[in-house]
Amino acid sequence: MALHSKEIDERLVRVAKVLTFRDDKQIGNATAFFFLRDGFLYLITNHHVVGDASGDAGPNRLQVQVHDDPDELTSHGEFWIDLLDAEGKPTWREHPELGAAADVVAVPINDPHIIANWHVDTFGPEDLHDESKPLPLGQEVLVVGFPLGFEDTMHRLPLIRRATVASVYPLPFKGERYFITDARLHRGSSGSPVIAKSLDVSTESMEWKLLGVHSASLDVSNRDPAQDEKLGLNMAWYASLINEMTNPAAG
Repeated sequence: MALHSKEIDERLVRVAKVLTFRDDKQIGNATAFFFLRDGFLYLITNHHVVGDASGDAGPNRLQVQVHDDPDELTSHGEFWIDLLDAEGKPTWREHPELGAAADVVAVPINDPHIIANWHVDTFGPEDLHDESKPLPLGQEVLVVGFPLGFEDTMHRLPLIRRATVASVYPLPFKGERYFITDARLHRGSSGSPVIAKSLDVSTESMEWKLLGVHSASLDVSNRDPAQDEKLGLNMAWYASLINEMTNPAAG
């Protein structure tokens, strides 16, 4: 049975599987999501996904897999984003203060016809969780992405993994602008949005909000593989970084 987009949550088509390429050679795969601010469209993913595009081995373009028919999710295609401009400089935006130390980038999508030609939805500043509001201990969140590139190949939809916030939100863990999640996550989930339901005071209803961007799994150097399981903990960079790097004044 085929699904139509009106039968699913719109947030699923905000998330896209991306393949990284060096010219015509595929290097890897990851997750990204669309973010719209002040009329400008960006693809949000991790810094380590785009890597050193100016080097000899890193990716220099992305293939973004999307849907092309709002009434039929089995119809899909892809478009390409160059990671280097004509002068060989990276096209993505890093955080204006943290730079590459923050594992989040905003890749501008300069084609004005993307939203018109493809069936995509977007996060925006209004979807960001207010970080002045603490979350309950053990807050449940969802990580939406493509673990190890796995997907519903018929409908090209991401997978939803349950997680909990394992550190104290919104404190910066170890003084860094990320928090910790407890979940079984895999490569390919890099760049996944981390979302949770939060009370919207204006509407007095529970709304899905963007908390962060999943980055990587964590481990400790003194773990004994013969005795200790992996921690099962992960880092997610705070979503407020997105607002700061897409601020026109930062560009």
